[in-house]
Amino acid sequence: MQRAVQVLVDEPAIDREFTYLLPPELVSGRVPVTVGTIVRVVLNRRRLRGWVTEFDAPVPADLELASISSVVGVGPPPHVVDLARWAAWRWAGTRAHFLRTASPERVVKGLPTSRPANLPNGVSDEGTDTPEWVRDAFGAESAADAVSRPVGGDRLPTVVRLGPCADEWPLVVEAMRHGRSLVLVPTVAWAARLAGRLRQAGVSTALFPRDWAGAASAHAVVGTRAGAWAPCGRLDVVVVLDEHDEACQQEAAPTWNARDVAVERARRDGARCLLVGPMPSPDALVLGGRAAGGPDADPEPDIGPDSGVGSVAMAASAVIAAARPDEWEAWPRVQIADRRQDDPATGEWCGEALAELLRSDGTVVCVLNRAGRARLAYCASCGELARSGLTGRALRLEKQQFTDPDSGDVRPAVCEFCGATKFRRARVGVKGVAEEMERLARRPVIQVVGGAAPDAASSSSGSRAADDDAEPPRRRRRSRPQSRQPALYIGTEAVLHRVPSADAVAFVDFDQELTAPRYRAGEEAFALLVRAARLVGPRSGGGSILVQTRLPGHPVLAAAAEADPSDWLRAEIERRSAMRQPPAAAWALVSGAAAPGYVENLSADIHTGELDIAGPADGIWRIRSDNQNVLLDALAAAERPSGRLRVAVDPLRA
Repeated sequence: MQRAVQVLVDEPAIDREFTYLLPPELVSGRVPVTVGTIVRVVLNRRRLRGWVTEFDAPVPADLELASISSVVGVGPPPHVVDLARWAAWRWAGTRAHFLRTASPERVVKGLPTSRPANLPNGVSDEGTDTPEWVRDAFGAESAADAVSRPVGGDRLPTVVRLGPCADEWPLVVEAMRHGRSLVLVPTVAWAARLAGRLRQAGVSTALFPRDWAGAASAHAVVGTRAGAWAPCGRLDVVVVLDEHDEACQQEAAPTWNARDVAVERARRDGARCLLVGPMPSPDALVLGGRAAGGPDADPEPDIGPDSGVGSVAMAASAVIAAARPDEWEAWPRVQIADRRQDDPATGEWCGEALAELLRSDGTVVCVLNRAGRARLAYCASCGELARSGLTGRALRLEKQQFTDPDSGDVRPAVCEFCGATKFRRARVGVKGVAEEMERLARRPVIQVVGGAAPDAASSSSGSRAADDDAEPPRRRRRSRPQSRQPALYIGTEAVLHRVPSADAVAFVDFDQELTAPRYRAGEEAFALLVRAARLVGPRSGGGSILVQTRLPGHPVLAAAAEADPSDWLRAEIERRSAMRQPPAAAWALVSGAAAPGYVENLSADIHTGELDIAGPADGIWRIRSDNQNVLLDALAAAERPSGRLRVAVDPLRA
C-alpha cells in the first residue's frame, strides 16, 4: 500500500506543501525515508528538490496523486525541520531558506553510528582544574539532571563575560564534560582551530558544515552561523562565543541570528545555553531574562520585548564574569586622545599622540572607516562635534544648517558649547590619509580596504589599493612562517581581520563610529575595540589601542578603558528603552516593489492598533511594536502580493 506524504518544495517563493505518494520501492531503498529526507518531485512539469515534512497525509478522494520521483539522500532531522518552521515565523521568512542551510552541501546516503566521547580522560590532559567562575556558569545541577529535563523546559541562557584576550578553552572543556555540545563561533578560522584542539584532546568532534554527516553522532559540533542548524541529536550544552558579533546574523532577508536559533534549540532540548563574549549584547540579556515562544506556543511564554528595562538592567548586574584582575589583564591598554586639545596646526586627521605612534618602530594598524567624504562637522573654535542633544548622533552640515538624520529637523549651524558659527568637515578618506601618513612616518604605508589582503604592492606609493568591491583573494599554499617585519597599515575595519597581529591599533576618527546614524552605533563601536584588542594582545604583552576622538567622555570609551562594559550596558539599555529601539521594542523594515501592497495588507490586520507603521523613507517602511509576538503574528498573517519584497526583522543596521 502506498503512503501519502507532504513535501515542501525547495522554492522559497512558493512556501507550501504538496501531497505525493511514496512508492513501496522507495520505502525499502538504501536511504530510509523520514521527516526531513530530501526527495525529487515533479511540480508543474518541473523536477524540483524538496523535503518530506509529514507522513500519512490525508489523501483527497477526488484527486489522483503523483508519486515521488526519487529519494536524494539524508536531510535535516525532524526536530530541525520543526525548528525551521519556528524560524520562518520568527524572522518573517520561508521554511525553504532555513532548510537549505540545514541540508548537506553534498548528497549523504547514510549517517555514521555514534562514537564514544572519550571523556573525561581526553580533555583532562589540558585542564583538570576548571576556574571557579566557569563552574558558576554551569551551576550545581549535574549532567544527569540536564539530560533528564523535559523538552521545552524553562531553562534560560546564561550570559558570561569573557575578556577579548582570554582563552575560551576552560569554558569549552567544561561544556564537553556535561554531555553532547554545540559550539558556535563567528569565523571559519576560529571554528577550525577550536575543532582541531578538541580532536587533539580526544573528543569526537564534527566541524560543520564540512562534517555534516558526522555532526549527527559526534560528541561536539563546532561551526559558524550555519552551525546552529547542524543535524545534532538531543543536546546537553549549547555555547555561543562572541554572541555580539555581526557575523552571527544573516544580512540578507530573512535576517535570522544564530544566537537566537541556538537559544531556542537549547530551550527545546532542555539544555544548558551559554552566551559568551567580551560585551554582552542587550539582546543576550533579554534572552537570558525571559522564556521563548513560537507560533504554536502557549499564550504564557513570550519572546516579545515586554520584560521592562528594569529587569534587563538587573540581568546586566547578574552577568557571570571572571575575577576583576583577570578581566583587566585580558584587555590591552586603551589610550584616549582628545582631539579638542590638539593644536589646529597638527592637521585634520593626525593628533600629537598618533604622530608619535606612527614614528615608532613597531607594527601599527590605523583604522578609518571612510573611503570618501564624511558628514561629520566640528566647531572650528572649540573643537566640539556637532550632534543631536536627544540621540547623540552626528548632525549633517548642509549650507550652514544642521540636519538631524533621525527627525529631519533643521536648525542654524551654531555651536551649543561656545556659540561659534564656523565649522569644519572631516572629509579625508583612507587614500588621502595614507599619502600624508607616508610622508609623516617616513616608511611605506600599506592600504587594506574591503576584501583585499595586505600586500606591500598596495602601498600608497605603489599600485593602487583594492577597493570595497574587490573580490577576496583565493587561497594560496601556506609557506613557511617568516619573522614579522614592522609595518604600517591603514584601512577600513577590514584591516582588523586581514592583519594577523600588531603592536598597536589606532582609530583615526572614532567619532564616526560613536555617532553613526544607527541604533546599534555604540555596540558596533565597542565591537571594533574588541577586535583591536585581540590584534594587539593582553595588557601584559605591551600592546595598546589609541582612540582619537572629540567625545572623550563617551560611555563606550570609558568602558573599554576600564575593561568593564557594565555601566555602559545599563545606559545603553535605558537609552534604547526610551527610544523604543530593539530589544526594548520589535522592528521590521519592509522594502521592495511589492512593499506598498504588503504594508496595506498589514494595516488591515487585526493587530493594526498595536503596530506603529512609519514611512516610506527612501522606499522603506518601518513597522514597530512593543510586543514582538504581536509584530511577528501580524507579519505572518498579512498576505504577500507578487513582486520583490524584503522583510527584515530586527535588522542590525537600522
